[in-house]
Amino acid sequence: MFVGNEPESSFTATSGLHGTTLVVRASGELDHYHTPILRAELDRAWRVLQSPTLIIDLSALTFCDSSGIGELLQARHRGHLTEVRLMLTGIQGNLARRLNLAGLTQVFEVFPSVAEALEAA
Repeated sequence: MFVGNEPESSFTATSGLHGTTLVVRASGELDHYHTPILRAELDRAWRVLQSPTLIIDLSALTFCDSSGIGELLQARHRGHLTEVRLMLTGIQGNLARRLNLAGLTQVFEVFPSVAEALEAA
């Protein structure tokens, strides 16, 4: 179903604290229509971040296009500029294939789960 020019939202981004580490969880289809939702949640996360680590959990992502990957690269760049360690977790399916094809799996710090990223933080 379309509302105006945009499809009905099938993407959410939420944040929560795990101890002192902030975890942003992305769920659903991350495409050019929904990238602003992730950007807004990441902007909120950067403003309230009180630890040197930010985890983005992508385990509930069902699709990611190039605009979503671009947003993740922007987050990585912002982390580098602010000396915040950015970790991605739960990469699978379409996103894993795209990151591998683009050679980006070496660019991001990737962990299978949030628990493993928290342990390494």
